[in-house]
Amino acid sequence: MSCGRCTSAREKEFAAEINIHFSGLKNLDKPSVLVFPKILVCLDCGFSRFTAPEDALAFLAADNPTKSNRKQDQNRATRMGTKSVAITK
Repeated sequence: MSCGRCTSAREKEFAAEINIHFSGLKNLDKPSVLVFPKILVCLDCGFSRFTAPEDALAFLAADNPTKSNRKQDQNRATRMGTKSVAITK
C-alpha cells in the first residue's frame, strides 16, 4: 500500500489513543469519544489515517450522545474526573 498523499511506500502502523471532541461551543457538554485504533503513518510526509470502530461511529452519529446507550460508560468516566467515553474492541 502507498501513501494517499505523496505515494511513498514508507508507511508504518502504530497503536494509537485518539480523543474525538464534538466541535463548537454548543457541544462543550457532550462527552468526547476515546478510541484506540491502529494508525497508519507515512514516514515521508506525515499523512496519517485510521478507521473508527463501528460502535464509535454510532456514538458520534447520535443526535444527543449524552443520552445514548453509553450512559454507563459516561458515568464511569465522570467518576474518574473526565468527560470521555472509551470505545475499545
